[in-house]
Amino acid sequence: MKSMRCVIPVILLSFIVHEGTAKPTAQIHFMGSVVEAGCWNDVGTLKIQCHNKQGVERYIIVENIITPISSPHATVKRDYLDEDKQLTVLRIVYD
Repeated sequence: MKSMRCVIPVILLSFIVHEGTAKPTAQIHFMGSVVEAGCWNDVGTLKIQCHNKQGVERYIIVENIITPISSPHATVKRDYLDEDKQLTVLRIVYD
């Protein structure tokens, strides 16, 4: 039993010493782009062009940007990105 009392502290001490000298060895290698290409407005239309992952353009109609949502459980919050109020972030917040 006396030998067990000696063995346990030695095992714990060796674990603590080993953990104290451990260094992180993980590395992250990143290739590619972080975000997709941005969107832009077609002048004279009510559409926005965006690129998706395959490079195909899609159009989003934004003609009801001023009209609020008629749902009693959701509201539209607008944040303007520029002083001229030409760039807008729309958030739909659900109750």
